[in-house]
Amino acid sequence: MKRLSTDMMTTAGISRRRLLATGMLGLAGWVLASMDKAGAALREDLELVSHIPGLAERDGPLLVLRDFKSDPDAEIEQHIRSQLNQRKGLLLQLREKLGCENQVTLSVEKLQVRLMFVPQAPNGHAEAYERYCRDVTDFVFESARADNFYAAITSPKQSRPAIADSGISAFLVHRLAKAYRAVCRFRAESGRDVRYHVDGAIFSNHLGAVDLDIQWLAAGQFGLKRRPFTIWQTDTENFYTLLSVPVEETLHYLLGKATDREIASSLKDDPPRTARAAREMAQEWMAVEESVVGGLVDHILRKYCKPHHVNSFGFASEATIPVVPSLSQYRYRRQGLRLVHHLGMETALALYLDSPAEYRNQLLRQRDA
Repeated sequence: MKRLSTDMMTTAGISRRRLLATGMLGLAGWVLASMDKAGAALREDLELVSHIPGLAERDGPLLVLRDFKSDPDAEIEQHIRSQLNQRKGLLLQLREKLGCENQVTLSVEKLQVRLMFVPQAPNGHAEAYERYCRDVTDFVFESARADNFYAAITSPKQSRPAIADSGISAFLVHRLAKAYRAVCRFRAESGRDVRYHVDGAIFSNHLGAVDLDIQWLAAGQFGLKRRPFTIWQTDTENFYTLLSVPVEETLHYLLGKATDREIASSLKDDPPRTARAAREMAQEWMAVEESVVGGLVDHILRKYCKPHHVNSFGFASEATIPVVPSLSQYRYRRQGLRLVHHLGMETALALYLDSPAEYRNQLLRQRDA
């Protein structure tokens, strides 16, 4: 079957999703014929995408997405702390050097991260997933009545892919790796401290991420911004997860404006004394954002999948939905699912965009119920 182009239908100059929507209005016969072809191509793409979770995991080749840069990466910091806590001999030596028998505190400083990726295999599945990501994000924007902010959704095959000057660049990769180097400071209660340099690399467990950067500008002043790029990994064994990644990350950017407005207000009204305290406050609001995103993803994805009969190739029951990881960022996810189900998708979305604080109040009442 001849596939549609990845961007526009040449016959009408409109996207595949808009062609489907137009066809449903029952217009001219040529539009209906094109609609049938578009629907068949989309279904074929979804079937190809359903096979991605069964593909072999690959460790290479590793290409560079971004060179070393100062980056308070929470996943890397957690990895560093976990690794150091397992090195009992090193910790004993550090205590002896500090002249301290009690617990010492650890801070990770001057963290720099280099982003690398394993490109998707050119086997037809990657191209189908790229087309799916474009189509489902169009659906998200239409559902939210919002403008499409993506400058590009691409599957890079060379190092250092271009990041657009305006809009968001989404990169589809097989796996994401992070190389790191940092200074760890161990401090005793007496105030004495020892610095220890670490470096290494890991494969990321975050299939998708919209990172929020908080920078210390001056005493009581912080800079706040979301990165202009997002990375979506396809290395998963769960079909539902694979379908949900572009929906979830798109919602984070959509809702992020409201979240960032709330964070900026809190930083101004009650300035934290340290950058770490500012990040902890921001992480609380990001957990609230995660809760509404989780609820909306479920609604939007089921609404999108239903007319395409996705359950015929793997999206059949609650058993296909992965267990939410027991991470701090997901601490409100279950309450969010209940609240969004109670409010309805449109009301929940409007409430959060208008007042994240009021949404949070209702969310916490769900937790206490």
